[in-house]
Amino acid sequence: MDHLLRSEKIYLILSEATRRFSPESPMKIIESVYIQTLSKATGISPNNISMELNRLFLDGRVMRVRGRPVIYFTCEDMEKILKKKLPTHEFTGLDSFLEFVQPRSFMEKDKDRAAFPSLDASVSSDFDYLIGSSKSLRAHIESAKAGILYPPHGLHTLITGQTGVGKSHFASAMYDFAKKSNRLSPTAAMVTFNCANYAENPQLLASQLFGYAKGAFTGADSDKPGLVESADKGLLFLDEIHRLNHEGQEKLFLLMDQGVFRRLGETTKTRHADVLIIGATTEPPQSSMLSTFLRRIPLHIELPPLSERSVCERLQLVLFFFWKEAMNLQKRMIIDRKIIVTFVHYNCPSNIGQLATDIQLTCANAYYKHLVERTDSLHIEFDNINRNVALSLFTIGNNSRILDTVLKDCPIVIEKNVTSNDLLSMYLI
Repeated sequence: MDHLLRSEKIYLILSEATRRFSPESPMKIIESVYIQTLSKATGISPNNISMELNRLFLDGRVMRVRGRPVIYFTCEDMEKILKKKLPTHEFTGLDSFLEFVQPRSFMEKDKDRAAFPSLDASVSSDFDYLIGSSKSLRAHIESAKAGILYPPHGLHTLITGQTGVGKSHFASAMYDFAKKSNRLSPTAAMVTFNCANYAENPQLLASQLFGYAKGAFTGADSDKPGLVESADKGLLFLDEIHRLNHEGQEKLFLLMDQGVFRRLGETTKTRHADVLIIGATTEPPQSSMLSTFLRRIPLHIELPPLSERSVCERLQLVLFFFWKEAMNLQKRMIIDRKIIVTFVHYNCPSNIGQLATDIQLTCANAYYKHLVERTDSLHIEFDNINRNVALSLFTIGNNSRILDTVLKDCPIVIEKNVTSNDLLSMYLI
């Protein structure tokens, strides 16, 4: 008897919620048919709610829409609202249910897609300017392009690799390709969020990502949109995603599964955002992230450390960073060939990021000497180099012979008006 009373109590609450369903705004009451909401309304535990709804489903009295969370409606009330028979009592996902409820709306979306420029997989983009794009990074770039172009909205992506390998730069190249290939509109935003900044404060993290409603917490004097809304129809880059705690990861589930979310403090309103998520981490994903979170990120790209790059690619990186500093200073720069050899082969544990910093520091030392001595050109000499970098010259040994096959035997001169491509053409064999 208690079981029957419990079952009917759940059915009546669900029926009341279903009768508020509107085909014109189907998402408006979705939250009221979640198991957690039904539990609060009936005082029955979520596990018992789930068990009773499953029995009602097997009896053919309620329908369900798969997803996280699963959504239930009463069949009789839904058919009265839609004025047509349900083709099935179980829909595979929210999209398939909405397509049945609003076929005209989905046809209009198809027309919009048809009117949108076709995808261009071979378009030139920032990927083409990454050093190693045709060699060590070729497979990584191909995977990234495939993930961006995959319908309907691209694949969420996780970029892994050691500190300084260029994960943020690679994510920016993905964003550039997404716009130029017509996957994203030219005005689509790339929003960057460093998860480490809010790792110890889940509430603050949620308010930054999803925004908050007025009165959600002390000091919330007005509604404020979050980064997810800013990234709508664009890309959200979550740097140091391994610092996102489990609660933070779980808050992203509904957004990744169904494109819906709520601002902190909202209990009845559901918002929508079409966001492509790219995460970056230096940690092994399996040790720092929930398996349920990782399953929602189908594409993993691991960037190689500097030590695994070819001599030719390391040489191109060194020349590029010296060129970049010369352009910044707007000075003619003369570099001893042995200095180039040293930077190509020295031990650089923090990879490309450290290489760029060490070269910048070297140029800063040379620039100071240039100002003191009032020379016409900037001369990069050994006394400008950090001692630890300079000492590696004595351990290079036969490695310099490999460099002899790709670098001309002469000093490197960088003129103020030369392009990086012209510089490489001038000194690479």
